[in-house]
Amino acid sequence: MPLVLAPLALVSACGITDSGPAQAGPPAAGLPEPARPADVVHVYFSSPLGLERVSRLDRGPNSPQDALNRLREGPDEAERARGLLSFVPPDAPAPTVTGQRRGSVDVLVPRGWGTSRTALRQLVCTAADAVGTADGTRTGEVDVRVRRTPGGATDTQRCELNPGSGRGPATPESNRGAETT
Repeated sequence: MPLVLAPLALVSACGITDSGPAQAGPPAAGLPEPARPADVVHVYFSSPLGLERVSRLDRGPNSPQDALNRLREGPDEAERARGLLSFVPPDAPAPTVTGQRRGSVDVLVPRGWGTSRTALRQLVCTAADAVGTADGTRTGEVDVRVRRTPGGATDTQRCELNPGSGRGPATPESNRGAETT
C-alpha cells in the first residue's frame, strides 16, 4: 500500500489545483482571409541588354494612363544602381491615353518628348503591357497608336519581344538606328 500512496503524493504536490476549466477566449474561427494582393503596374526602362520590364506597386487598378504616369517618374535609386535608365524626358509631361479598346490604345505624346526611339519604345511597351494586363491580350499583340499632335497622323506600333532572351522587348525593325535625344 505505501507504493500506491507515493505516486499520489507526488501528483498532489505538483501545484495543480482543482479550479475547473479556465476561460480561453472565443472558439477557433479558421484561417484569416488573405489580404488582397497589391495592384502592380509594369514599366519598361533601358538596360545594356535592351528594354527591361520593372514591376511597381500601384495605388489603384492598373490602367494605361497610370502606367505612363509611372514611366514618367523614371527608375528609382535601386533600379539606377542596376544600370536601368530612362530616355523619357524628365521635365516633359506624361503622355495622355486618349482612347482604349480591347487590344489597342491611343496615346498622345506631349511636346518636349523629342525624337528618342528608346523613349518611344518605353512608351509603347509600357502602354501595351497595361492594356494586355487589363484585357488579356498578349503584350506583343497590342496596337499602340501614337500621335505627336492632337488630330495629327497616327503611328501604330507594337512591343516586340526579343525571342529567347527573356530580357524584354527587342528593337523593332522600324525603330532600329541611332538614338537621338
